[in-house]
Amino acid sequence: DPDYALKLTGRRGRDSFGLLLASDNAPGNFSEDERADPANQKFLDKNAYIGILRLKRDIGREGNLGFIATSYNFIEKRNQLGGFDGRFRLDPKTTFSFQVLGTHSRELFFDPEQGKDLYRTGNGLGYNWNLNRSGRHFKYGVVMTGRMRDYRADVGFTQRVNTNSVEFSTEYNSEPKPKARLISWFLSQYSSANFDFRGRLQNWVTEPHINFQFKRQTFFDVVYIGRYERIFEEEFGAKRTVARPNAGAFAGSDPERSTYRKEIFVFGGSTPSKKYSIFMSGVYRWGEFDYDFGAGRRFPRVSPAALTNPDAPMDPGPGTSLNLEGSFNFQPTDALRLSLNYTKSRLERNDTKRVAFDDNIYSWRATYQFTRFTFARARIDYTTLSSNVRGQFLFGWTPNPGTSFYAGYNDDLTRNGYNPFTNQFEPGFRRNGRTFFIKMSYLIRRSY
Repeated sequence: DPDYALKLTGRRGRDSFGLLLASDNAPGNFSEDERADPANQKFLDKNAYIGILRLKRDIGREGNLGFIATSYNFIEKRNQLGGFDGRFRLDPKTTFSFQVLGTHSRELFFDPEQGKDLYRTGNGLGYNWNLNRSGRHFKYGVVMTGRMRDYRADVGFTQRVNTNSVEFSTEYNSEPKPKARLISWFLSQYSSANFDFRGRLQNWVTEPHINFQFKRQTFFDVVYIGRYERIFEEEFGAKRTVARPNAGAFAGSDPERSTYRKEIFVFGGSTPSKKYSIFMSGVYRWGEFDYDFGAGRRFPRVSPAALTNPDAPMDPGPGTSLNLEGSFNFQPTDALRLSLNYTKSRLERNDTKRVAFDDNIYSWRATYQFTRFTFARARIDYTTLSSNVRGQFLFGWTPNPGTSFYAGYNDDLTRNGYNPFTNQFEPGFRRNGRTFFIKMSYLIRRSY
């Protein structure tokens, strides 16, 4: 938990700004044995310093330009990010937005040529632009996004790097008929393609989608998805070279893998009354990648290479998967809300007919609203993959935007599972960790 945090926000006329400064103390992350390790001495009793700066100015009626910067600094790990973004309304139906970010990092970068991490400086660029036109019945959008190989955003989340994506979507909506049994329908399509900065195709996808809206907030959707995926071993580890022809991250002689994936996605829901609502979905996929990571002690790797040798290099391959989801919401009174959710995800590999993983997740959530500003919430989640139970109990008071008080308790337990630290089987319930926390914020309503 942060030792301290300072957050300032403000607005003056058409300008807005925000600043967040934080310090995270490191010693609590080390056990006694780890603290005694000489290699860890330089990290003990040191703080990580994190900062976020956001500036934005409104332009015209519905446009703005902004600047964002983040900073993360710790021992042997530094990351700075900065860039500009904007959004403009070109006409009543058309908008255009963009973002350009540059990053400068001094940290470990994996070198696929040498097959190891190198401590070096890395500079990267990320970009995104979006053109969207929306009419009464027809709309379309074009999006392009890219991140270079050394792009890093340590204050946030870094998605796949060394990739560019182009997306195009269209949608047609029927004229609504509120009194008819079928109130409305729409037909849409989404297409995209990804390629790296060497021009190599990484994937493409096309998704036709049809939706039907009925009375009582009832809907039903059918989606067909066709996809091609291509992965390269240097994205997962060492890259084979002329000097090391058989020392790549993938098993065998092929340094890349590809698959044609097809899937049927069906989902729907209904709210027959104010007290009840239900949602269900199902997805069946042919040709989904098993990346051969394994899924813990319950589901070790099942690729041909791993069945022969558990320590063999990765051997990704296609399989068939099933994903199911269902949720039921019950609101007996205006103050009390209850919900129960179930999710199943299962993947079976084609070449070995072995199950790569099978997970069932159960979630229960309850919220009680004492007053307009005061509430209590409880949530419990259980996953069969790791036999893990997590609970969160929260009390909140939010009298106005920007001012809040939260007090809560988190618990993390394993039931008849494997210890996440020792990897040993432990019968019964075992606690992995628990946390009590308090969070407060106050908005200073002053212009600067």
